[in-house]
Amino acid sequence: MLRNKEFYLDELELKLKSAIDEEEKHFKRFFSACKKLENSFPFDEKTLEDDDTVEHLDQMTWRFVKIQDSIGRRFIPYIIEYSYDTTDGLNFRDMLNKLEKLNVLTSKEWNEFRILRNDITHIYPDDDKLIETLNEIYTRKDDLFKIYENLKNYVKV
Repeated sequence: MLRNKEFYLDELELKLKSAIDEEEKHFKRFFSACKKLENSFPFDEKTLEDDDTVEHLDQMTWRFVKIQDSIGRRFIPYIIEYSYDTTDGLNFRDMLNKLEKLNVLTSKEWNEFRILRNDITHIYPDDDKLIETLNEIYTRKDDLFKIYENLKNYVKV
């Protein structure tokens, strides 16, 4: 049985490393886009008239969504499995509650970013909320990275 447990942990560690590699790539490109947007911040209606700037905004928002999705879809479930041996029967809220008990992530932090992710995904280009959401994503980029770092540091693979 110990041999199976060791194999299981080795396999899980590979999954965690893969999830971390994915996040690192997304963050690299996310921060690269943010760097290119420094001189355009804070964003306004005029910002959306420049094609080069919009290209960088598209990259920033796409990577933001990918980061959120991949942390929620892969990284968090792997961390829960790593910590508790299973995710069977757990919904995402249960997983967040477990991470909160481990002092790794609060549901409030995660939900704030989830709302931003949903907003940017469902906002139309002519919606007044678009610029507000873009500015918030840009402003909170370091907070998002801190969440990722806390998750990554918890598993230390």
